[in-house]
Amino acid sequence: MDSRLEEINNLLIRYSLGDFDHSIQPSGNYDEIDAFIININMLGEELQTSVISRDYFNNIFHSVSDMLLVLDNKGEITSINKAVTDKLNYSENQLRETSLNYITGEENRLFEYIRSMLGKNNFLNNLEVVFLSLEQESVPVSLSCSYLYNQNRARIGYLIIARDLSKIKEYENTSKETEKKFRKVFEDSSDCFFITDAEGKFIDLNNAGVELLKCTENAISRDSFFDYIYDDNEKGAFLRQINERGIVPDCKVKIRDKENTIIDCLISANKITNEYNETTGFQGTIKNMTKQKEIENLFVRTIVDTQEKERNRIVKDLHDSLGQQLSAIKFFLGALKSIKGKASSDKMEELLTKSDTALNEVMVELSNICFNIMPGTLQKFGLSHAIHELCNKIKLNNSIDFKTDIASDFPVLDKNLEVTLFRIVQEFINNSLKHGFAKSISIKMVSDPAEGKLFIVLKDTGKGFDMKKMEGFGGMGLKNVKSRIESYTGIVKISSIEGTGTMYEIMIPYMHYLPK
Repeated sequence: MDSRLEEINNLLIRYSLGDFDHSIQPSGNYDEIDAFIININMLGEELQTSVISRDYFNNIFHSVSDMLLVLDNKGEITSINKAVTDKLNYSENQLRETSLNYITGEENRLFEYIRSMLGKNNFLNNLEVVFLSLEQESVPVSLSCSYLYNQNRARIGYLIIARDLSKIKEYENTSKETEKKFRKVFEDSSDCFFITDAEGKFIDLNNAGVELLKCTENAISRDSFFDYIYDDNEKGAFLRQINERGIVPDCKVKIRDKENTIIDCLISANKITNEYNETTGFQGTIKNMTKQKEIENLFVRTIVDTQEKERNRIVKDLHDSLGQQLSAIKFFLGALKSIKGKASSDKMEELLTKSDTALNEVMVELSNICFNIMPGTLQKFGLSHAIHELCNKIKLNNSIDFKTDIASDFPVLDKNLEVTLFRIVQEFINNSLKHGFAKSISIKMVSDPAEGKLFIVLKDTGKGFDMKKMEGFGGMGLKNVKSRIESYTGIVKISSIEGTGTMYEIMIPYMHYLPK
Protein backbone atom coordinates (compact mmCIF):
# COMPACT_ATOMS: atom_id res chain seq x y z
CA MET A 1 0.00 0.00 0.00
CA ASP A 2 1.36 3.44 -0.92
CA SER A 3 2.36 5.27 2.30
CA ARG A 4 0.81 8.45 0.91
CA LEU A 5 -2.65 6.92 1.20
CA GLU A 6 -2.11 6.57 4.94
CA GLU A 7 -1.04 10.24 5.08
CA ILE A 8 -4.20 11.21 3.21
CA ASN A 9 -6.31 9.20 5.66
CA ASN A 10 -4.64 10.86 8.68
CA LEU A 11 -5.09 14.33 7.16
CA LEU A 12 -8.80 13.73 6.50
CA ILE A 13 -9.18 12.65 10.13
CA ARG A 14 -7.57 15.95 11.19
CA TYR A 15 -9.97 17.86 8.94
CA SER A 16 -12.96 16.00 10.39
CA LEU A 17 -11.82 17.17 13.86
CA GLY A 18 -11.64 20.78 12.72
CA ASP A 19 -7.85 20.99 12.46
CA PHE A 20 -7.19 22.64 9.07
CA ASP A 21 -3.62 23.85 9.72
CA HIS A 22 -1.93 20.81 8.20
CA SER A 23 -1.20 19.67 4.67
CA ILE A 24 0.72 16.96 2.83
CA GLN A 25 3.80 17.60 0.73
CA PRO A 26 3.37 15.98 -2.72
CA SER A 27 5.97 13.32 -3.43
CA GLY A 28 6.98 14.82 -6.74
CA ASN A 29 5.93 11.69 -8.67
CA TYR A 30 3.15 13.72 -10.38
CA ASP A 31 0.84 10.71 -10.36
CA GLU A 32 -2.82 10.37 -9.43
CA ILE A 33 -2.11 10.28 -5.70
CA ASP A 34 -0.10 13.51 -5.90
CA ALA A 35 -3.05 15.08 -7.71
CA PHE A 36 -5.36 13.92 -4.91
CA ILE A 37 -2.93 15.34 -2.33
CA ILE A 38 -2.94 18.74 -4.06
CA ASN A 39 -6.76 18.78 -4.10
CA ILE A 40 -6.95 17.76 -0.42
CA ASN A 41 -4.48 20.52 0.52
CA MET A 42 -6.70 23.02 -1.29
CA LEU A 43 -9.70 21.64 0.59
CA GLY A 44 -7.95 22.40 3.89
CA GLU A 45 -7.21 25.95 2.79
CA GLU A 46 -10.84 26.54 1.87
CA LEU A 47 -12.13 25.19 5.18
CA GLN A 48 -9.74 27.38 7.16
CA THR A 49 -11.92 30.47 7.02
CA SER A 50 -12.44 33.23 9.54
CA VAL A 51 -15.81 33.45 11.32
CA ILE A 52 -15.72 37.25 11.06
CA SER A 53 -13.70 38.81 8.25
CA ARG A 54 -10.87 41.26 8.80
CA ASP A 55 -12.59 43.65 6.39
CA TYR A 56 -15.59 43.77 8.71
CA PHE A 57 -13.43 44.95 11.60
CA ASN A 58 -11.59 47.42 9.35
CA ASN A 59 -14.94 48.89 8.36
CA ILE A 60 -15.87 49.31 12.01
CA PHE A 61 -12.45 50.75 12.83
CA HIS A 62 -12.72 53.40 10.13
CA SER A 63 -16.43 54.18 10.60
CA VAL A 64 -16.11 55.18 14.28
CA SER A 65 -16.44 58.95 14.65
CA ASP A 66 -13.96 59.11 17.55
CA MET A 67 -10.26 59.22 16.76
CA LEU A 68 -8.61 55.82 17.30
CA LEU A 69 -4.85 55.39 17.57
CA VAL A 70 -3.09 52.05 18.03
CA LEU A 71 0.33 52.20 19.70
CA ASP A 72 2.95 49.49 20.12
CA ASN A 73 4.56 48.74 23.48
CA LYS A 74 7.09 51.56 22.89
CA GLY A 75 4.33 54.11 22.40
CA GLU A 76 4.90 54.50 18.67
CA ILE A 77 1.79 54.90 16.48
CA THR A 78 1.17 51.83 14.30
CA SER A 79 -2.32 52.58 13.00
CA ILE A 80 -4.91 55.36 12.96
CA ASN A 81 -8.50 55.44 11.80
CA LYS A 82 -10.08 57.77 9.27
CA ALA A 83 -11.32 60.14 12.00
CA VAL A 84 -7.72 61.04 12.88
CA THR A 85 -7.02 61.98 9.27
CA ASP A 86 -10.27 63.95 8.99
CA LYS A 87 -9.82 65.93 12.23
CA LEU A 88 -6.05 66.43 12.34
CA ASN A 89 -5.22 66.30 8.59
CA TYR A 90 -2.33 63.88 9.10
CA SER A 91 -1.98 60.89 6.81
CA GLU A 92 -1.23 57.49 8.31
CA ASN A 93 2.28 57.56 6.79
CA GLN A 94 3.03 60.89 8.48
CA LEU A 95 2.16 59.50 11.93
CA ARG A 96 3.34 55.91 11.58
CA GLU A 97 6.25 55.09 13.94
CA THR A 98 6.04 58.53 15.60
CA SER A 99 5.36 58.92 19.32
CA LEU A 100 1.96 59.94 20.67
CA ASN A 101 3.84 62.97 22.02
CA TYR A 102 4.28 64.15 18.42
CA ILE A 103 0.64 65.30 18.18
CA THR A 104 0.48 66.80 21.69
CA GLY A 105 3.84 68.54 21.87
CA GLU A 106 6.95 66.64 22.96
CA GLU A 107 7.22 68.69 26.15
CA ASN A 108 3.93 67.27 27.43
CA ARG A 109 5.32 63.68 27.59
CA LEU A 110 1.75 62.40 27.30
CA PHE A 111 2.66 58.79 26.55
CA GLU A 112 4.88 58.52 29.62
CA TYR A 113 2.02 59.81 31.77
CA ILE A 114 -0.48 57.35 30.21
CA ARG A 115 1.91 54.43 30.73
CA SER A 116 2.43 55.30 34.40
CA MET A 117 -1.32 55.62 35.03
CA LEU A 118 -2.20 52.43 33.16
CA GLY A 119 0.39 50.57 35.19
CA LYS A 120 -1.82 51.14 38.20
CA ASN A 121 -5.33 50.86 36.78
CA ASN A 122 -5.13 49.03 33.38
CA PHE A 123 -7.61 51.59 32.10
CA LEU A 124 -7.61 55.38 31.87
CA ASN A 125 -10.73 57.39 31.11
CA ASN A 126 -11.72 61.03 30.52
CA LEU A 127 -8.20 62.43 30.29
CA GLU A 128 -8.52 65.89 28.74
CA VAL A 129 -5.60 67.02 26.57
CA VAL A 130 -5.02 69.04 23.42
CA PHE A 131 -4.06 67.50 20.07
CA LEU A 132 -2.26 69.58 17.47
CA SER A 133 -3.39 69.31 13.85
CA LEU A 134 -1.01 69.33 10.90
CA GLU A 135 -1.58 73.08 10.71
CA GLN A 136 -0.77 73.35 14.46
CA GLU A 137 -4.39 74.14 15.33
CA SER A 138 -5.50 73.06 18.80
CA VAL A 139 -8.15 70.34 19.07
CA PRO A 140 -9.31 69.65 22.65
CA VAL A 141 -10.03 65.96 23.19
CA SER A 142 -11.02 63.56 25.93
CA LEU A 143 -8.88 60.42 25.96
CA SER A 144 -9.70 56.86 26.97
CA CYS A 145 -6.71 54.52 27.06
CA SER A 146 -6.28 50.79 27.59
CA TYR A 147 -3.85 47.97 26.93
CA LEU A 148 -4.14 45.77 23.83
CA TYR A 149 -3.73 42.02 24.25
CA ASN A 150 -3.48 39.12 21.83
CA GLN A 151 -5.48 35.94 22.25
CA ASN A 152 -2.78 34.56 24.58
CA ARG A 153 -3.26 37.59 26.87
CA ALA A 154 0.18 38.92 26.04
CA ARG A 155 0.32 42.73 26.00
CA ILE A 156 0.98 44.01 22.47
CA GLY A 157 0.32 47.75 22.77
CA TYR A 158 -2.19 50.45 23.58
CA LEU A 159 -5.52 51.65 22.22
CA ILE A 160 -6.17 55.40 22.43
CA ILE A 161 -9.71 56.69 21.89
CA ALA A 162 -9.93 60.47 21.49
CA ARG A 163 -13.26 62.29 21.54
CA ASP A 164 -13.29 65.74 19.92
CA LEU A 165 -14.73 68.00 22.63
CA SER A 166 -15.02 70.97 20.28
CA LYS A 167 -17.70 69.20 18.26
CA ILE A 168 -19.53 67.24 20.93
CA LYS A 169 -22.96 67.91 19.42
CA GLU A 170 -21.83 66.80 16.02
CA TYR A 171 -20.37 63.70 17.65
CA GLU A 172 -23.66 62.85 19.34
CA ASN A 173 -25.53 63.02 16.04
CA THR A 174 -22.87 60.99 14.25
CA SER A 175 -22.85 58.48 17.08
CA LYS A 176 -26.54 57.84 16.62
CA GLU A 177 -26.05 57.25 12.90
CA THR A 178 -23.09 54.97 13.59
CA GLU A 179 -25.14 53.03 16.11
CA LYS A 180 -27.82 52.53 13.46
CA LYS A 181 -25.20 51.25 11.04
CA PHE A 182 -23.77 48.85 13.62
CA ARG A 183 -27.27 47.72 14.52
CA LYS A 184 -28.03 47.09 10.86
CA VAL A 185 -24.82 45.07 10.45
CA PHE A 186 -25.67 43.22 13.67
CA GLU A 187 -29.19 42.36 12.57
CA ASP A 188 -28.49 41.70 8.88
CA SER A 189 -25.57 39.31 9.43
CA SER A 190 -26.15 35.74 8.25
CA ASP A 191 -24.25 34.46 11.31
CA CYS A 192 -25.63 34.50 14.84
CA PHE A 193 -24.34 37.40 16.99
CA PHE A 194 -25.02 37.30 20.72
CA ILE A 195 -24.31 39.31 23.87
CA THR A 196 -24.93 37.87 27.34
CA ASP A 197 -24.53 38.89 30.95
CA ALA A 198 -21.99 37.28 33.29
CA GLU A 199 -24.31 34.28 33.86
CA GLY A 200 -24.72 33.67 30.14
CA LYS A 201 -28.29 35.02 29.89
CA PHE A 202 -28.99 36.74 26.59
CA ILE A 203 -28.90 40.53 26.55
CA ASP A 204 -29.03 40.77 22.78
CA LEU A 205 -29.41 38.26 19.96
CA ASN A 206 -29.67 39.13 16.28
CA ASN A 207 -32.25 37.78 13.82
CA ALA A 208 -29.92 35.04 12.56
CA GLY A 209 -29.47 33.88 16.17
CA VAL A 210 -33.22 33.75 16.81
CA GLU A 211 -33.66 31.71 13.63
CA LEU A 212 -30.73 29.39 14.45
CA LEU A 213 -31.83 28.67 18.03
CA LYS A 214 -35.55 28.68 17.18
CA CYS A 215 -36.22 30.71 20.34
CA THR A 216 -39.03 33.18 21.01
CA GLU A 217 -38.57 36.79 22.08
CA ASN A 218 -39.64 35.90 25.62
CA ALA A 219 -37.14 33.02 25.79
CA ILE A 220 -34.25 35.27 24.83
CA SER A 221 -34.42 37.26 28.06
CA ARG A 222 -34.51 34.22 30.36
CA ASP A 223 -32.42 31.62 28.51
CA SER A 224 -28.72 31.06 29.11
CA PHE A 225 -26.53 30.77 26.05
CA PHE A 226 -24.59 27.92 27.65
CA ASP A 227 -27.77 25.80 27.96
CA TYR A 228 -27.93 25.56 24.18
CA ILE A 229 -24.63 23.65 24.04
CA TYR A 230 -25.81 20.05 23.66
CA ASP A 231 -22.81 18.03 24.86
CA ASP A 232 -21.83 18.51 28.52
CA ASN A 233 -18.17 17.74 27.77
CA GLU A 234 -18.11 20.38 25.03
CA LYS A 235 -19.84 22.83 27.36
CA GLY A 236 -17.28 22.17 30.11
CA ALA A 237 -14.34 22.60 27.73
CA PHE A 238 -15.84 25.82 26.34
CA LEU A 239 -16.41 27.31 29.81
CA ARG A 240 -12.90 26.38 31.00
CA GLN A 241 -11.27 27.98 27.98
CA ILE A 242 -13.24 31.22 28.06
CA ASN A 243 -12.78 31.59 31.83
CA GLU A 244 -9.05 30.87 31.70
CA ARG A 245 -8.13 32.72 28.51
CA GLY A 246 -11.00 35.15 28.09
CA ILE A 247 -11.44 34.15 24.47
CA VAL A 248 -12.54 31.07 22.51
CA PRO A 249 -11.65 31.16 18.81
CA ASP A 250 -13.41 28.79 16.40
CA CYS A 251 -14.66 26.17 18.88
CA LYS A 252 -16.61 23.28 17.31
CA VAL A 253 -19.70 22.42 19.38
CA LYS A 254 -23.12 20.90 18.88
CA ILE A 255 -26.02 23.27 19.51
CA ARG A 256 -29.51 22.00 20.37
CA ASP A 257 -32.22 24.44 19.35
CA LYS A 258 -35.64 24.84 20.93
CA GLU A 259 -37.05 22.19 18.57
CA ASN A 260 -34.41 19.69 19.82
CA THR A 261 -32.54 19.70 16.52
CA ILE A 262 -28.80 19.09 16.93
CA ILE A 263 -26.70 21.45 14.79
CA ASP A 264 -22.94 21.38 14.18
CA CYS A 265 -21.68 24.90 14.87
CA LEU A 266 -18.51 26.95 15.16
CA ILE A 267 -18.43 29.42 18.07
CA SER A 268 -16.08 32.34 18.61
CA ALA A 269 -16.59 34.26 21.83
CA ASN A 270 -14.82 36.46 24.34
CA LYS A 271 -15.35 37.89 27.80
CA ILE A 272 -16.65 41.40 28.38
CA THR A 273 -14.87 42.96 31.36
CA ASN A 274 -15.22 46.25 33.21
CA GLU A 275 -12.47 48.65 34.26
CA TYR A 276 -11.70 46.42 37.26
CA ASN A 277 -11.21 43.41 34.98
CA GLU A 278 -14.38 41.80 36.32
CA THR A 279 -16.41 39.66 33.92
CA THR A 280 -19.66 41.43 33.04
CA GLY A 281 -20.70 39.24 30.14
CA PHE A 282 -19.80 37.44 26.93
CA GLN A 283 -20.13 38.25 23.26
CA GLY A 284 -19.50 36.27 20.14
CA THR A 285 -20.77 34.57 17.03
CA ILE A 286 -22.23 31.17 16.19
CA LYS A 287 -21.79 29.86 12.65
CA ASN A 288 -23.99 27.03 11.40
CA MET A 289 -21.54 24.49 9.93
CA THR A 290 -24.17 22.12 8.51
CA LYS A 291 -23.76 23.32 4.94
CA GLN A 292 -19.97 23.45 5.33
CA LYS A 293 -19.93 19.84 6.57
CA GLU A 294 -22.05 18.80 3.59
CA ILE A 295 -19.55 20.46 1.26
CA GLU A 296 -16.64 18.91 3.17
CA ASN A 297 -18.19 15.45 2.94
CA LEU A 298 -18.94 15.99 -0.73
CA PHE A 299 -15.32 16.95 -1.38
CA VAL A 300 -14.11 13.81 0.37
CA ARG A 301 -16.56 11.68 -1.60
CA THR A 302 -15.52 13.43 -4.81
CA ILE A 303 -11.87 12.66 -4.13
CA VAL A 304 -12.64 9.00 -3.42
CA ASP A 305 -14.96 8.73 -6.45
CA THR A 306 -12.39 10.38 -8.71
CA GLN A 307 -9.73 7.96 -7.52
CA GLU A 308 -11.99 4.99 -8.15
CA LYS A 309 -13.03 6.25 -11.59
CA GLU A 310 -9.42 6.74 -12.59
CA ARG A 311 -8.55 3.21 -11.46
CA ASN A 312 -11.50 1.80 -13.38
CA ARG A 313 -10.52 3.80 -16.47
CA ILE A 314 -6.96 2.47 -16.38
CA VAL A 315 -8.21 -1.10 -15.84
CA LYS A 316 -10.65 -0.74 -18.73
CA ASP A 317 -7.93 0.67 -21.01
CA LEU A 318 -5.58 -2.18 -20.11
CA HIS A 319 -8.25 -4.87 -20.50
CA ASP A 320 -10.07 -3.59 -23.59
CA SER A 321 -7.05 -2.59 -25.63
CA LEU A 322 -3.79 -4.02 -24.34
CA GLY A 323 -5.42 -7.23 -23.10
CA GLN A 324 -6.99 -8.05 -26.46
CA GLN A 325 -3.90 -7.10 -28.45
CA LEU A 326 -1.62 -9.15 -26.22
CA SER A 327 -4.02 -12.08 -26.59
CA ALA A 328 -3.76 -11.73 -30.37
CA ILE A 329 0.06 -11.70 -30.18
CA LYS A 330 -0.04 -14.81 -28.01
CA PHE A 331 -2.27 -16.47 -30.60
CA PHE A 332 0.10 -15.57 -33.46
CA LEU A 333 3.12 -16.85 -31.54
CA GLY A 334 1.25 -20.05 -30.67
CA ALA A 335 0.39 -20.55 -34.31
CA LEU A 336 4.04 -20.07 -35.27
CA LYS A 337 5.08 -22.67 -32.72
CA SER A 338 2.49 -25.17 -33.92
CA ILE A 339 3.42 -24.91 -37.61
CA LYS A 340 7.17 -24.76 -37.11
CA GLY A 341 8.73 -26.87 -39.85
CA LYS A 342 5.34 -27.58 -41.42
CA ALA A 343 4.27 -24.33 -43.06
CA SER A 344 5.67 -22.37 -45.93
CA SER A 345 7.91 -19.37 -45.34
CA ASP A 346 5.12 -17.10 -46.67
CA LYS A 347 2.74 -18.29 -43.96
CA MET A 348 5.36 -17.78 -41.25
CA GLU A 349 6.16 -14.34 -42.67
CA GLU A 350 2.46 -13.44 -42.52
CA LEU A 351 2.20 -14.46 -38.85
CA LEU A 352 5.39 -12.57 -37.97
CA THR A 353 4.06 -9.44 -39.71
CA LYS A 354 0.76 -9.67 -37.81
CA SER A 355 2.65 -10.12 -34.55
CA ASP A 356 4.84 -7.12 -35.29
CA THR A 357 1.81 -4.97 -36.18
CA ALA A 358 0.02 -6.00 -33.01
CA LEU A 359 3.12 -5.20 -30.92
CA ASN A 360 3.32 -1.74 -32.47
CA GLU A 361 -0.35 -1.15 -31.64
CA VAL A 362 0.31 -2.24 -28.03
CA MET A 363 3.17 0.23 -27.77
CA VAL A 364 1.02 3.06 -29.17
CA GLU A 365 -1.85 2.21 -26.83
CA LEU A 366 0.52 2.00 -23.85
CA SER A 367 1.89 5.42 -24.78
CA ASN A 368 -1.64 6.83 -24.90
CA ILE A 369 -2.47 5.39 -21.47
CA CYS A 370 0.74 6.83 -20.00
CA PHE A 371 0.01 10.19 -21.62
CA ASN A 372 -3.42 10.35 -20.00
CA ILE A 373 -1.91 9.55 -16.61
CA MET A 374 1.00 12.00 -16.91
CA PRO A 375 2.37 13.11 -20.29
CA GLY A 376 6.12 12.76 -20.51
CA THR A 377 6.21 15.87 -22.70
CA LEU A 378 4.95 17.91 -19.75
CA GLN A 379 7.81 16.69 -17.60
CA LYS A 380 10.49 17.13 -20.24
CA PHE A 381 9.44 20.14 -22.31
CA GLY A 382 6.83 22.02 -20.29
CA LEU A 383 3.20 23.07 -20.50
CA SER A 384 3.15 24.59 -24.01
CA HIS A 385 4.50 21.44 -25.71
CA ALA A 386 2.23 19.18 -23.64
CA ILE A 387 -0.91 21.12 -24.67
CA HIS A 388 0.11 21.03 -28.36
CA GLU A 389 0.65 17.25 -28.06
CA LEU A 390 -2.71 16.82 -26.27
CA CYS A 391 -4.55 18.70 -29.03
CA ASN A 392 -2.82 16.70 -31.78
CA LYS A 393 -3.69 13.37 -30.13
CA ILE A 394 -7.34 14.30 -29.66
CA LYS A 395 -7.58 15.69 -33.20
CA LEU A 396 -6.57 12.29 -34.61
CA ASN A 397 -9.55 10.54 -33.01
CA ASN A 398 -12.20 13.32 -33.14
CA SER A 399 -13.60 15.67 -35.74
CA ILE A 400 -12.59 18.70 -33.72
CA ASP A 401 -10.84 21.89 -34.84
CA PHE A 402 -8.23 23.26 -32.40
CA LYS A 403 -7.03 26.86 -32.56
CA THR A 404 -3.97 27.20 -30.35
CA ASP A 405 -2.33 30.56 -29.78
CA ILE A 406 0.47 30.00 -27.27
CA ALA A 407 3.02 32.79 -27.02
CA SER A 408 6.60 31.73 -27.76
CA ASP A 409 7.78 33.48 -24.58
CA PHE A 410 5.18 31.82 -22.36
CA PRO A 411 7.13 31.14 -19.12
CA VAL A 412 8.23 27.75 -17.84
CA LEU A 413 6.50 27.35 -14.48
CA ASP A 414 6.78 25.31 -11.32
CA LYS A 415 5.82 21.72 -12.20
CA ASN A 416 2.94 21.59 -9.73
CA LEU A 417 1.37 24.65 -11.35
CA GLU A 418 2.00 23.27 -14.84
CA VAL A 419 0.30 19.98 -13.91
CA THR A 420 -2.66 21.92 -12.47
CA LEU A 421 -3.05 24.06 -15.62
CA PHE A 422 -2.64 21.02 -17.90
CA ARG A 423 -5.38 19.13 -16.03
CA ILE A 424 -7.70 22.15 -16.28
CA VAL A 425 -7.13 22.38 -20.05
CA GLN A 426 -7.53 18.59 -20.39
CA GLU A 427 -10.76 18.66 -18.38
CA PHE A 428 -12.10 21.62 -20.40
CA ILE A 429 -11.46 19.75 -23.68
CA ASN A 430 -13.04 16.54 -22.35
CA ASN A 431 -16.15 18.41 -21.16
CA SER A 432 -16.38 20.30 -24.46
CA LEU A 433 -16.38 17.01 -26.37
CA LYS A 434 -18.43 14.87 -24.00
CA HIS A 435 -21.06 17.35 -22.80
CA GLY A 436 -20.81 20.34 -25.12
CA PHE A 437 -20.44 18.42 -28.41
CA ALA A 438 -18.14 21.24 -29.53
CA LYS A 439 -16.80 21.36 -33.10
CA SER A 440 -13.99 23.80 -32.33
CA ILE A 441 -11.91 24.73 -29.29
CA SER A 442 -9.54 27.67 -28.97
CA ILE A 443 -6.68 27.87 -26.47
CA LYS A 444 -4.82 31.15 -25.93
CA MET A 445 -1.88 31.46 -23.52
CA VAL A 446 0.07 34.71 -23.08
CA SER A 447 2.10 36.38 -20.33
CA ASP A 448 2.82 39.93 -19.26
CA PRO A 449 6.33 39.98 -17.72
CA ALA A 450 5.96 43.64 -16.74
CA GLU A 451 2.90 42.82 -14.62
CA GLY A 452 4.16 39.35 -13.72
CA LYS A 453 0.87 37.78 -14.81
CA LEU A 454 -0.10 35.00 -17.21
CA PHE A 455 -3.41 34.74 -19.01
CA ILE A 456 -5.12 31.62 -20.36
CA VAL A 457 -8.39 31.74 -22.31
CA LEU A 458 -10.20 28.47 -23.14
CA LYS A 459 -13.23 28.71 -25.42
CA ASP A 460 -15.44 26.23 -27.24
CA THR A 461 -18.37 26.41 -29.63
CA GLY A 462 -20.39 23.74 -27.82
CA LYS A 463 -23.96 23.83 -26.61
CA GLY A 464 -23.06 25.62 -23.36
CA PHE A 465 -25.10 25.45 -20.16
CA ASP A 466 -27.20 27.57 -17.80
CA MET A 467 -24.82 29.02 -15.16
CA LYS A 468 -27.63 29.34 -12.59
CA LYS A 469 -28.38 25.62 -12.77
CA MET A 470 -24.74 24.88 -11.93
CA GLU A 471 -24.83 26.69 -8.58
CA GLY A 472 -24.55 24.63 -5.41
CA PHE A 473 -23.48 20.98 -5.45
CA GLY A 474 -24.29 20.64 -9.15
CA GLY A 475 -21.36 22.87 -10.02
CA MET A 476 -18.65 21.12 -7.99
CA GLY A 477 -16.53 20.65 -11.11
CA LEU A 478 -16.53 24.41 -11.72
CA LYS A 479 -15.84 25.10 -8.05
CA ASN A 480 -12.94 22.68 -8.18
CA VAL A 481 -11.46 24.62 -11.12
CA LYS A 482 -11.85 27.89 -9.18
CA SER A 483 -10.31 26.35 -6.05
CA ARG A 484 -7.27 25.09 -7.96
CA ILE A 485 -6.69 28.49 -9.59
CA GLU A 486 -7.29 30.44 -6.37
CA SER A 487 -4.77 28.24 -4.55
CA TYR A 488 -2.16 29.95 -6.75
CA THR A 489 -3.63 33.41 -5.93
CA GLY A 490 -5.19 33.46 -9.38
CA ILE A 491 -8.61 34.40 -10.72
CA VAL A 492 -10.84 32.44 -13.09
CA LYS A 493 -13.98 33.75 -14.77
CA ILE A 494 -16.27 31.04 -16.11
CA SER A 495 -19.01 32.03 -18.53
CA SER A 496 -21.38 29.98 -20.64
CA ILE A 497 -24.37 30.67 -22.86
CA GLU A 498 -26.72 27.91 -23.91
CA GLY A 499 -26.41 27.27 -27.63
CA THR A 500 -23.22 29.36 -27.92
CA GLY A 501 -20.45 27.80 -25.89
CA THR A 502 -18.32 28.00 -22.76
CA MET A 503 -15.28 30.09 -21.85
CA TYR A 504 -12.69 30.05 -19.04
CA GLU A 505 -10.63 33.22 -18.50
CA ILE A 506 -7.71 32.54 -16.16
CA MET A 507 -5.20 35.00 -14.66
CA ILE A 508 -2.35 33.96 -12.37
CA PRO A 509 0.47 36.15 -10.97
CA TYR A 510 3.31 33.78 -11.82
CA MET A 511 6.51 35.36 -10.49
CA HIS A 512 6.34 33.30 -7.28
CA TYR A 513 5.78 30.09 -9.27
CA LEU A 514 8.88 30.04 -11.44
CA PRO A 515 11.21 27.00 -11.17
CA LYS A 516 13.75 27.29 -8.36
